[in-house]
Amino acid sequence: MDLSTILMTAFIKLIIYHYRRLDLYRAGSKIPGLEPVLPIIINAHLLFGETKNVFRKIILLLEKFKVSPVRAWLGHKLCIILFDPEQMKIVLHSPKTIERDELLRFFLPWLGTGLIAAPGKHEPWVKQMESTSQLIMSTFNRRVLEKFIDAMNKQCEILVKIMEPEIDKDEFDIFNYISLCTIDIVCETVMGVPSNEQIKKNSAYPAAFEKIMKILYQRMIELWLHPNVIFNATKLAKDQKECIKSLHKHTNDIIEKKLEQYSKQMNEDAVTQIGFQRKAFLDSFTELLLEGTKLTIEEFREEVENIMFAGYDTTTTVNSFVILMLAIFPKIQEKCYEELVEIFGDKINGGRQIENEDLDRMKYLGRVIKETMRLFPIAPLLIRQVNGDLDIGGGYTLPKGSTVFLAIWKLHRSADIWDDPLYFNPDRFLPEQVSKRHPYAYIPFSAGPRNCIGLKYAMMSMKILLATLLRNYIFMKDKHVNIEDIEIKAEVFLKTINPITIKIKRRTNTFES
Repeated sequence: MDLSTILMTAFIKLIIYHYRRLDLYRAGSKIPGLEPVLPIIINAHLLFGETKNVFRKIILLLEKFKVSPVRAWLGHKLCIILFDPEQMKIVLHSPKTIERDELLRFFLPWLGTGLIAAPGKHEPWVKQMESTSQLIMSTFNRRVLEKFIDAMNKQCEILVKIMEPEIDKDEFDIFNYISLCTIDIVCETVMGVPSNEQIKKNSAYPAAFEKIMKILYQRMIELWLHPNVIFNATKLAKDQKECIKSLHKHTNDIIEKKLEQYSKQMNEDAVTQIGFQRKAFLDSFTELLLEGTKLTIEEFREEVENIMFAGYDTTTTVNSFVILMLAIFPKIQEKCYEELVEIFGDKINGGRQIENEDLDRMKYLGRVIKETMRLFPIAPLLIRQVNGDLDIGGGYTLPKGSTVFLAIWKLHRSADIWDDPLYFNPDRFLPEQVSKRHPYAYIPFSAGPRNCIGLKYAMMSMKILLATLLRNYIFMKDKHVNIEDIEIKAEVFLKTINPITIKIKRRTNTFES
């Protein structure tokens, strides 16, 4: 075949490709979009630059638009960005947008076909997801969650002791302390296996997790890294393999401990008791594995990986942001402490652990957590694949084959919804204030059929950790920081460009400030 024939064949295929996408192009042209538009890469050049600056660029680009939706072309991919609560509600509940986008395929080497990254159209996975969801929901019901409180208290008390060397010293990175405590909490509660990362202090998990998230995010936003043949030839691929090896080792250690634990308890009474209490998510999967037909060891490992992914970095980051807000706003911190004094009385500085009934009384602390997640949503962008034309109102349709981005960040900071949106005000979440807003104006845990199953667990663990620290320490900053000056990046989850640092001093009396 000569060169002219090859070129003609390629030209014909290109024409056919674009002809089949005419409906997509027509639908996209009806939506206001980013400019300028360049040949081939279209709008992708708008995101060129260092990875850490990409999210900031997205924020600045969206500031030009007051009304949703907004169109962007990233190479061949038609992306439609939404920040209207009613439109987002439609997307989050439609079966046409139930699937997460194909970009999440990059997580498959690490997380496999678990709840996070598996494609919804894969029928065996759909059944597995439904079964897994039921098992997780049985673990995260209120009755079972109450059984986790003692373990959470224990790990948070270890955290208090480990932080003691920082008392009255310079500002330090709080994330490192919170991350190890969170690993221990997740392992001992959801997994039912003690991890002791805080005591060992040499865990490889946080560094490997942070590095692989950076790699995956970079691959998602840099179009040239999408093809496996190109990505596998880069140093990033080698680094990713090393990270996955480290993360899988941590997971395999958990599974090994769980199986060893079960082998010691394999008498009829112990197994019956475990089945009744359902004290840990991993117990359910251990039973399925030991049956030998319903779950393979690889599927077992994937589910553990997915739970660690969902539970570790998210709550660590939110807790770190809340502590930063309390340090920046001492009056709000003091109000949280006064609430704890009302709950614990003369036992405020010790004497009894946090109990389940106490959590419901931590209403102001709960509002502080919610306001923090409004300003700093852990997942600032949600991505869904559009598998059928979807009318979102206002004369707009999401065309089949497009990708929809739900801009949680912009939604949560919209002046059309929130008065003075950059002002930190926990009382926005008083019941009478919440009732005035659209129910989808605030969705830090997503919503609809694929919302966060572990919402109650996350709120419980965060309240216990924050309340335990507040009972023992005062958080401080050397100088006030304005919320608008906190530099943010997105490495899948929201992060600060600079580490979150605070100072602490010990609380010595009830209303010290």
